[in-house]
This record gives sequence, structure tokens and C-alpha cells, in this order.
Amino acid sequence: MNETEQDPQATETATTEVEAVPETDWQAEAEKFRNDYLRSLADMENLRKRTEKQMQDARNYAVERFARELLPVVDSLEMALTTSTGEDEAMRQFRQGIENTLQLLVSALGSAGVRPVEVENDRFDPNLHQAIAMVEDPGEPNRILATHQKGYLIHDRLLRPSMVSVSKAATAQ
Repeated sequence: MNETEQDPQATETATTEVEAVPETDWQAEAEKFRNDYLRSLADMENLRKRTEKQMQDARNYAVERFARELLPVVDSLEMALTTSTGEDEAMRQFRQGIENTLQLLVSALGSAGVRPVEVENDRFDPNLHQAIAMVEDPGEPNRILATHQKGYLIHDRLLRPSMVSVSKAATAQ
């Protein structure tokens, strides 16, 4: 056979192979890739936001454990200031030293975002307070009657709840 003559069987096989290749819908394929791209872009944006939030939380709450360990020191210094002392000069200076130390410690904790829980309207809030005693009282129930230990927040998270005595409705006799 020469080059100008073609094998009919070879021509038929080549035609079959061309027909065997399915036609591709390029528009659908492009839309699929576009959707995959947009999903990946959204996933990366969500990852960036989540990582940013985790980093912010790490910065805000890095001192949480250390601050929790310092709260008994603050309590002890405050308790030392409530005790009565003699009126001699040495005791006044000692008391002044305790006040200064407490002020510095509270200031340092404040710069780390630690602040005391405010007793708002003398109402019991289970998210901020822990009731350690219920006392019958003729007034409105669920009022805070006494604070036994201050509570503290670090930024917006509860570090330690306030220990309080709460009123309950008086029982009718």
C-alpha cells in the first residue's frame, strides 16, 4: 500500500475513537470551578476570622489563671484593712502600706482586664453571683442581703462569682 491509499479499517477505528470522546459542556465546567473557587474563598475568610478571634481571646484571657490565683491576695489585703488597729504612728504607717499595696495590685489586675462584679440594684444574678445562704426576709425575694466574697470578671468572662446571701420570701405562719 502506498501513502495515498488508506486502510479502511484504520480510518473506521480513528472515527470511533473520536466519537468515543464525550463532548464537554465548558460552561458547566467553568461554573463548577467558579463555585469551588468561591467556596474556597469563603472557607479561607472564615478561617481568618476564626483565627483572629482565637488570637484576641488568647490575648484577653492569657492571664486568667494567674489573676485567679491573685484574687485571694486581694481578699486578704482587703480583710486586713477591715480590722481595727491601734492609733499609734507605726500602725497607721503599716495600714497605709497595706492600702498602697492593695491599690497597686488592683491597678495591675485592672490593666489586665480584671474588675470586680458590681452588685446591680441588689438583685441576685445567677450568672454573676453564687448564693451561699438563703435568709427569710419580709421584703422582695432574690435580693442580695450581704456579699461575703467579691466576684471578679476578666473582660466579659466571669473569673470568680460573688458569694452572697440572698433573701427569700417569708413563710406565712
